[in-house]
Amino acid sequence: MNSEKHEVLLRMRAIELLALWEGRVITNHIVEWFGVSRQQASIDIKRYINDRNPNSMVYRPSEKGYIPRENFRPVLTSGHVNEYLDLISGVSNEPLSVAIEANKFVTAVQMPDRSVSPEVLREVIKACRTDSSIEIAYCSMNNPALHRRVISPHTLIYSGFRWHLRGYCHSRKDFRDFVLSRISKPSVSSEDYVDSSNDRLWHETITLSIEANRQLSADQRRLVEKDFGMTNGALELTVRKALAHYALQRFQAGITDSDLSDMYRFPITVTSKTQSELNDFLFGINPDS
Repeated sequence: MNSEKHEVLLRMRAIELLALWEGRVITNHIVEWFGVSRQQASIDIKRYINDRNPNSMVYRPSEKGYIPRENFRPVLTSGHVNEYLDLISGVSNEPLSVAIEANKFVTAVQMPDRSVSPEVLREVIKACRTDSSIEIAYCSMNNPALHRRVISPHTLIYSGFRWHLRGYCHSRKDFRDFVLSRISKPSVSSEDYVDSSNDRLWHETITLSIEANRQLSADQRRLVEKDFGMTNGALELTVRKALAHYALQRFQAGITDSDLSDMYRFPITVTSKTQSELNDFLFGINPDS
């Protein structure tokens, strides 16, 4: 497949994923993601509707975009949510994921698809886009029985392992993270929307300082420092406070004094200064809601 045809196929797949998972396709996304003109984006959308997946969408002026028909079915993608999540997160090096096993000397460990339906994701994204509260059925490790919640969502978060939805919980009266795969039966709520400007941990940042575990030998510490590209024995990351625990999970960094004593499980740990700063807020965060 030549380069031009490959780019066209990527845009066609992006259009399909937007239709399936967001329930709306607008030219702006295609323009911004692929660097094409608005006219080309419009041509691509019409080509998808006319040639690739005939009569699959209809233009709705009130939505200012193309909306999938009730019988919409994907023809260029597999219908797995990871395809869409890769697209919007920029996880892959291309606008859309390609089979990394295409090169016989390269492979990757793929995280399993989690149970997320297009119907759920469409409502979640619409609520974020329109600043609307929604009622959801939810379960968590702390409360495994399915129960109703009203939330005001504002952002989808990829932790590196799974997806979360951040928003205000009207039951708990604070901002929390909800595991996306545990959300079902979303519906519009009449509750007033709580704006993300009130989400303190979302807007405040912290600089995480990570170092090689001090229990390691000098040679082992130098090896770890090289592995993680540390400068002067430390790696510094500035992140939103609400995302600090996810960043530390990605690095598998030790946080507590107990972690420090387990040097092979936690070859990197936060510095004592960062540990002290984390104590002010981190252990009050409950991502399982």
